Parts: sequence; structure tokens; C-alpha cells
Amino acid sequence: MSEVRQSVSGSLGKYVRAPKVAELVATQLRRSIITGELAEGDSLPSEAALVRQFGVSRPTLREAFRVLESESLIAVRRGAHGGGTVLAPDRAVAARYAGLILQCGGVELADVYAARVELEAPCAAVLARSHTDADIAALREAVTRAESPDSDIAESVRAHTEFHGLLVRLAGNQTMTMLSELLEHIIAEANLSTVDAKRGSVEADKVIHRTADVHRRVVGLIAKGDAERAQRLWRRHLIDSEDYVLFGQEGKSVVDLLL
Repeated sequence: MSEVRQSVSGSLGKYVRAPKVAELVATQLRRSIITGELAEGDSLPSEAALVRQFGVSRPTLREAFRVLESESLIAVRRGAHGGGTVLAPDRAVAARYAGLILQCGGVELADVYAARVELEAPCAAVLARSHTDADIAALREAVTRAESPDSDIAESVRAHTEFHGLLVRLAGNQTMTMLSELLEHIIAEANLSTVDAKRGSVEADKVIHRTADVHRRVVGLIAKGDAERAQRLWRRHLIDSEDYVLFGQEGKSVVDLLL
């Protein structure tokens, strides 16, 4: 029975949907994956074994598999020798889904860039207060990679965007890192779209070199432990980047960019 009548907050007559059996099976398997009981690369037990374990029909089990497959938590091989293989939870999947939500909401690019400012700028200060020599080396290597003479302008833009993600990641807060990655795909697309429109112009080349200069300077401030100036410089850089990318694109939404 998919719906049951029960009292909710003291009032009668409200319908509450009971979870389907397939959803309950998917929940059990999901919990085993998230807790590490089932590790990445593990094969799930055979279909026959899982049917016996959960006391469900094969169609119900296959529906549970489809739920987990849609979440990119398992990969299913079809056929006589098929079965499920456990995948690690992928932040890229969450990022794509977040992008869809922003698109459906008609969110403007300016909103995304404003969120990045508030997310990233404090990370520069955090990293300045607490970093290792390896952190500084990684940041400097990222700057150098973006300036490689073998890179075209699109590759340089991608490398600069990756520098932003690295700075947040090295700050050490996993939640902030995940949120940054949710925005990174959209930001990268916006940056590349702008570069494509201005490719070959003197202005575009100047922006690339100016960006590299700011990245070097913020790494220097982080290495010195100057949290206040590092945060102030990074915030100014993020705002300037937003102004450059969004100039002439006022009101442009995420859906305009990604579709």
C-alpha cells in the first residue's frame, strides 16, 4: 500500500507516502557504500543472493539497482555474467545536478560569481594562517602550469580556474571544497565563453598575464602568512574577474551558458 492515513502534528486525514520496497533496498545498499562496508570496486553479491537477503523479487531488486545507478553509486553490467560494481561517490555528479537546479531556477551568472567571492576569499586567509611547504609548492606549480608557453589561451584559462579550486581545497574545509566544485563547472564555462569571444585580442592576452600576476602575488602573501592582505587581494581579483567576464552580459543566466 503506497499511501497510509495517519495523524500528523495532531491532525487527521493527511496522507503520507510509504517508501517503496525498492527504495528501502536501495537505502540499505547506499548505507553500506557510504559507510565503507562496500568499497569502491567491490562487486555486489549475485542477484540471487541479494533477492534472498532482502526477501524481494528480482524486478524490485533491479529497480533498486536503477536508483543507485542513477546516483552513480554502482555500475551495472547486463547479461548472464552481469552484476553491480560499487563506485565511489562522485562530486562531479553533484556539481552537474546543482548546475541543473540553477538552470531551472533561471539563476543569473552574476549570482554564481557573487557566491564564489564569498566562498573563496576567506579561504586565502585560512591558508595564509595555516599552510605547509607542500601547499605553497603546489600553488606555485599551478601558477607555472597556467603560464606554460605551450598552452593556448583556453588551456591557460582552464589552468587558472583550477588554481582557484586548489586554493580552496588546500584551505582544508571539505564542505567548502565541495561547494566550490559545485560552482567550478559553471565558472569554467563562463570564462571559456568569454575567452572564445575575445580570442586573439590584445585585451585577452593582457587579462591572462594579469591573472597570473595576481595568482603569484597571492601565493607570496599566503607564504608570508599575511592573511589580511591575501584575503583582500583575492577578493579584489575575484570581483575584477566577474566584472570582466560579465561585461555586456548583464542578466545572462546559467541556462544561457550551459545549454
